[in-house]
Amino acid sequence: MKELRSEYGLSQEQLALQAEITTAYLGQVERGEKNPTVVTVGKICNAFNISLSDFFSDQRLSGTDEDAASRQINLLLKNLSPAERQEVLQIIKHAVKLKEL
Repeated sequence: MKELRSEYGLSQEQLALQAEITTAYLGQVERGEKNPTVVTVGKICNAFNISLSDFFSDQRLSGTDEDAASRQINLLLKNLSPAERQEVLQIIKHAVKLKEL
């Protein structure tokens, strides 16, 4: 879980917030001090936007060309409404234009 979190470029705090669990509990799970329930693993998978089967698969989930920043952006956008996503898109487009100047 820690490896996957690192690949997504997330801190424990960010993942715990997305998964709606405490940072302390997530840390205990990552260190092997606690065994999460299936419900908790499901919350964590939902935060990563992956299925339970993908989480338990032997194949690497980071096999895509998507980098950590893109994965983190996608996770942040996941909980926004379509209108909010459009606003963020406009901000990004504006930022890219400013960078090109």
